[in-house]
Amino acid sequence: MKLSAKARNRLFTAGYLTKGVVYLLMGGFAVATVIGSSRSSNGPKTVINWVGENPFGKLFMGVIAIGLLAYCCWRWYMAIADTKSEGHEGSGLIKRLGWAVSGTAYGALSFYAFERLFTGRGGKGAKEDMIGLLLAQSWGQLAVSAIGVIVAGVGLYQLFRALKDKHMEDVGMEHLNEGKRKVIQNAGRIGLMARAVVYGVIAYFLFRAGTMSDASQFKGIGEALSFLEKGSSGAMLLAATGTGLLAYGSFMLVRANYERV
Repeated sequence: MKLSAKARNRLFTAGYLTKGVVYLLMGGFAVATVIGSSRSSNGPKTVINWVGENPFGKLFMGVIAIGLLAYCCWRWYMAIADTKSEGHEGSGLIKRLGWAVSGTAYGALSFYAFERLFTGRGGKGAKEDMIGLLLAQSWGQLAVSAIGVIVAGVGLYQLFRALKDKHMEDVGMEHLNEGKRKVIQNAGRIGLMARAVVYGVIAYFLFRAGTMSDASQFKGIGEALSFLEKGSSGAMLLAATGTGLLAYGSFMLVRANYERV
């Protein structure tokens, strides 16, 4: 099924706006942790919980749930309809599979938000349970380690996109002056670098889980950010990464505003 341009852009805009807000909140919590205004860094699920606990929280949680679902649908549509004309072989197929995986991850996050909204509960430790299920197999350690390699590869790809300015290819900003374009370009660069750091830490935990055959070694985004805070330079590293996530969230808002699909 081919979506109209209007439907595609609605999915894209709603999805990227919501993704931007979630990253802004995660980055904000990370920076707030460094300056003592928050007790810990938070991943996307904790951010959703926090939103629901504030005034008009249920309304905002519902909006986030719908926006995340829109992002999920858009990424799956990209993969199935091949909106970028990547083809069915080699790197093109890998990219399309990556879009589907990304869509699935945000779809699971949307489901979590809806579950919290309607039942007040949310599944906990689902990823850890999946890692545990894999490790229970005879080939489990190899599989989990392979996932770690893939996650590390995703992190390196984020870094590649930042260094080569691939993130700017589809952002229509011809009407903006050079100064504004440079600010947006740098925000995307810094944001992608921060994401590369987070993916690197998550890959490290996956390697630990695989080599030690211990699912509890696996950590998500929030715990990966907390891990960065350890050590003599931890506060500086967490502040830099949190600032990068703020930049990435801002860049997502820019894409939602200027990019058309």
